[in-house]
Amino acid sequence: MESKKGFTLIEVLVVVLILAVLASLVVPRIAQSTGDAKDATDAANWAMLIRALELYATNNDGSYPTDQAAFNSAILNSNTYFPHGAPTCPYSNSYVYVARSGQETVTKHTSGN
Repeated sequence: MESKKGFTLIEVLVVVLILAVLASLVVPRIAQSTGDAKDATDAANWAMLIRALELYATNNDGSYPTDQAAFNSAILNSNTYFPHGAPTCPYSNSYVYVARSGQETVTKHTSGN
């Protein structure tokens, strides 16, 4: 009797079906964890920007930058607060400085606004 080498078509299809089911379970979880990581990075970046703003005010007798341009030059583009470069939004948005008397903060500017 002659012995066959290799797999039958049914065996290959069963393996492909099992791999497809496993992939359908794993891929959505990977996509979700990527989003969670971006959210955590965004929150950490925002907190760093707020801390840099507070340090700037401490170093400048309680005064904050007057507008976005002053914020960019004094904090974002300064090696004092971010020696390895300013944090960037993981969602490709930009961080915007909002100066109001006593309520200075950094917000996120979406690309559509």
